[in-house]
Amino acid sequence: MVKEKLPPTDSRLRPDQRHLENGEYEKANAEKLRLERRQRMSTKLQDNGWKPRWFEQDAEDGTYHYKGGYWEARDQGRWDGCLNIFGEFSET
Repeated sequence: MVKEKLPPTDSRLRPDQRHLENGEYEKANAEKLRLERRQRMSTKLQDNGWKPRWFEQDAEDGTYHYKGGYWEARDQGRWDGCLNIFGEFSET
């Protein structure tokens, strides 16, 4: 099944989307607002030091190049170190 291969950051796992698909519009909206708040808080904390996991930036032209590892992690279903971006937010 594809779900076991998805990283925890895949947008298909968004809980607000599940509520919307189930016709639970109020729950979907509340969850969407929670996720947006969480994303804003997370962005503030990551401003100093976040680096892409599977890409690196070229020093000359600023473009990003794939450095490997994603497909291996996907094949193994190993997402060690991937944040649960849809869960509750913790500043610790």
